[in-house]
Amino acid sequence: MSIRRGVNRRQLLRGAAVLGPAAAVAMIAQPVLAQAPVLADQEDRNGRATRVVHRYFGILNAGMASADADFSALATVYDKDAVLTQSSPAGVTSRFAGLDAIIGFYVAAWQALHGVQWTQDSIRQLASSVVLSYEHAGRVNQTAPGKCSHLFDVRGHAIQTLDWVTFYPGIP
Repeated sequence: MSIRRGVNRRQLLRGAAVLGPAAAVAMIAQPVLAQAPVLADQEDRNGRATRVVHRYFGILNAGMASADADFSALATVYDKDAVLTQSSPAGVTSRFAGLDAIIGFYVAAWQALHGVQWTQDSIRQLASSVVLSYEHAGRVNQTAPGKCSHLFDVRGHAIQTLDWVTFYPGIP
């Protein structure tokens, strides 16, 4: 035998007395609370990640212009466990894991491309930690510059991953 108890009128009124103000506060606060992550994301959209990317290109260009392939400053923008994936127009994709391997990649690039400079054509922060950059790269008297894009994942002031695609090698 089961016993069913109904809710009496007094219980309903007590519940409404407590729930009513709480619901009103929730309804008023909801738009403000819903915007909080958006506002924080908007602050980051033009913030830290983009500044790290701009510093990265300054370091890349300084290293490529240096007399001795000095890319030591990359340690200030890359995480020690970062991963760089680079794809060439020839369809070759290479992966470099860890700061030493990544700096080794840049030294090898310097040996082949000494003096090349990257100029950002467009930069967009897609999320608080994700930045997409399109660039052209070449030397001063180059006939047609190369074209590439970089997709950065930046967390805690350091690049975690960089996907670099060169889609046009340029004409010397």
